[in-house]
Amino acid sequence: MNGSQNKVNTAYLVFRRIIELLLIFLFSPFLIVLFLLLSIWIKFDSAGSVLFNQFRPGKNGKLFKIYKLRSMYMDADSSYLTSKADDRVTRSGKFIRKYRLDELPQLYNVLMGDMSLIGPRPVPVNFYDYYLQNIPLYNNRHQIRPGITGLAQVRQGYTTTLDEERMKLKYDLFYLRSVSLKLDLAILLQSINAVNKP
Repeated sequence: MNGSQNKVNTAYLVFRRIIELLLIFLFSPFLIVLFLLLSIWIKFDSAGSVLFNQFRPGKNGKLFKIYKLRSMYMDADSSYLTSKADDRVTRSGKFIRKYRLDELPQLYNVLMGDMSLIGPRPVPVNFYDYYLQNIPLYNNRHQIRPGITGLAQVRQGYTTTLDEERMKLKYDLFYLRSVSLKLDLAILLQSINAVNKP
């Protein structure tokens, strides 16, 4: 695929940006209370900071600092991707990861314009460089802001191999070509269903 085949609906993305900001401000009182309660639990559950931050590539590959609620032990090895059964994850971390609550601070990233609610999920910088070298057209997925959730996440979930990341790229490029309100609503619904699975 070339760049012309991956043109995105920029008018819709502007409209979506406005809706995202309105929703965050509307639900901010509830979100702040939830954040404080989870922060207290994380602090008492294991030693270390409540927040985890890491540089990741955003729109056009520009690096930004992503924020998450810490779900792993402070001395955990971060040189490899997270798996479903991961012994680096704390007790509170298992809960917040199951319900995707570790992503809550990324609403701040959305407010700052680094992310959107929906889009290609940003990967850690060291994996980004590796994927650029080994997956053709990988950087095409960075034409728009990365998302807290996305089509690849609801269709594929975690990726741990190069082949899985190649498949993830196909979902991301399809999303770029097809981005719309209908598709975004479908992804949100599937994200909610994924969280509610036992």
